[in-house]
Amino acid sequence: MTTQAGQNIEAASAASSPRRAALAAFLGSVIEYYDLVVYGSAAALVFGKVFFREVDPHIALIMSFATFATGYLARPLGGLLFGYIGDKRGRRAALMMTITMMGTATVLIGLLPTYDTIGRLAPVLLVILRVIQGLAVGGELGGAVLISVEHAPAHRRGFFGSFSTAGAQAGTVVATTVFALVTLMPDESFIAWGWRLPFLFSAVMVFVGVLVRYGLDETPDFKNASEADKKKNPIFMAFREHWSTILAVVSVMAGMMSIWYILTVYSLSYAVRTVGLDRTSMLWVITVATLLVVIMNPVWGALSDRIGRTRLIVGGLIAEGLMLFLYFATLQNGTPALIFASLLAVAGFGHAVINGVFPAFIVESLPPNVRYTAGSFGMQMASLVAGFAPVVAVSLENTQFGVWATVSICFVLCLVGAASAYKLAPIAPMLRKKPYAASLASESA
Repeated sequence: MTTQAGQNIEAASAASSPRRAALAAFLGSVIEYYDLVVYGSAAALVFGKVFFREVDPHIALIMSFATFATGYLARPLGGLLFGYIGDKRGRRAALMMTITMMGTATVLIGLLPTYDTIGRLAPVLLVILRVIQGLAVGGELGGAVLISVEHAPAHRRGFFGSFSTAGAQAGTVVATTVFALVTLMPDESFIAWGWRLPFLFSAVMVFVGVLVRYGLDETPDFKNASEADKKKNPIFMAFREHWSTILAVVSVMAGMMSIWYILTVYSLSYAVRTVGLDRTSMLWVITVATLLVVIMNPVWGALSDRIGRTRLIVGGLIAEGLMLFLYFATLQNGTPALIFASLLAVAGFGHAVINGVFPAFIVESLPPNVRYTAGSFGMQMASLVAGFAPVVAVSLENTQFGVWATVSICFVLCLVGAASAYKLAPIAPMLRKKPYAASLASESA
């Protein structure tokens, strides 16, 4: 009996360990964002040709990017829906639903008939499946952030939390790698059926992700939350008591997310169409830069455990906004080595800073009973801004300022985000050493 009890305790400890939670968050985010980036890559390279055949190619590209953006309209709703489930029923239950929804929608896109087969119904079905993707992603990031940070020791929340967003970038690496491989096919085969393969491959990844998350225990912060708090409506509480924090989260995240989609979606299309660079080469450049983000995420997260979150958030936003100018300057120059070096700089020493630090930064700014709802909604409202960045960029190409209009807008968003980080600054540094849940417990005691 004693041995059995010891084994049960050991199993429970393993299920709730920080490393197991970080792995579950990482792998789940890999799958979710693999699906997302595969869609973005297809929107940039092929959807305009197979789903919008009766319009000018430039208009078709805008319409293709518009379908990419429609998923972002659904993401705030997904944040509220799965945030409600996660704050009322548990983080694990919500995350099992998001990964299943996302995978199903992605596989169905891979099976979707084209315009030549079913006419105008094809883009309609594409938009519907994209909206389902948006709902799922809307609940994924906030939940992955919570399971990684809430399972972590108080003094290492930055480090363990960084793996949830590193997973998103790793998913980007896998997606761009797979897409780069299929673009090696002859154009005729790629347009006819090759673009479907990355979508269908998602089924295998979802199966693995479900298995990993199924064995994960609920987070300590959710378990320790009072039953009285769990009975309250988290959506109502989030907007009534934490609206200013939600606005600060939106401001902090909007610039960083917008720049990422400019880098990984729009600049891919711009480099191929306008500069004349090889699409496969550009996909590999983006892949390597994204891999650098995966590597640097835990570095910046661990550093935030030592020196604080706010200064890194502010510095990272300003650096990323400035280096975006450098990247597009080298892109117009057309020298591959300069393009590669500038993109690495933006990714590793701009984007990765905010990406690695914001999970703990946001979690420590909200109480457990509304963390999923308020945090997810704030992140997804920021993603709503970012989701329209590629289509806005394409629309501004033919204006007087060209791509520099888009780059300038992104820089302004970063400056607003840097200023907004100080809204959370009085709270986050204090909570970095004393987590919100622990402080509430000590006060109630």
